[in-house]
Amino acid sequence: MQYLRNARSVPCRWLLARNLLLVAAATAAVTSRTAFATSTTTCTSASSSFSQNQNNKMSDKACDPAYIAGTSSVAFVTTPDKESAKKLAHGIIERKLAACVNIIPQIESIYMWEGKVNEDNEYLMMIKTRTARIDELSKFVRENHPYSVAEVISLPIQAGNLPYLNWITQTVSEKLESKD
Repeated sequence: MQYLRNARSVPCRWLLARNLLLVAAATAAVTSRTAFATSTTTCTSASSSFSQNQNNKMSDKACDPAYIAGTSSVAFVTTPDKESAKKLAHGIIERKLAACVNIIPQIESIYMWEGKVNEDNEYLMMIKTRTARIDELSKFVRENHPYSVAEVISLPIQAGNLPYLNWITQTVSEKLESKD
């Protein structure tokens, strides 16, 4: 019977391990350097062969000659439930504030709030965008989030899969200048 009891907890353990791996994979591309590096990565024949894949709609013309480290970022936002996360994600994508939003379910947050330790189940949003659009993204989240103080933190992407990084750049327009 003890083995049967342990077998029931495997799906929960698997979900926790999966979620941790997703967060680790997202942060693996980010280095611990605080300043944005000026080094560049150039397109290679590997990215050209990738773009010729029939399942991929990007062409070689879409491949920028270089990615400047730190021009894209990953932002993290937590929400109390799936509905809030999906509503925010749709709004973010529709406004072209980000290229992609991943919603990771069932994270457990332990935090200090108003002098008391709290524990809550939350959903984590991983948002891929241009670094120049983080302020607009933060403003949108603040205005549409159910929490009085919404978490929006970002980390610059130093390097990664060049076709993917180019896709972020192509999908998220540059910061719009005000016409005052």
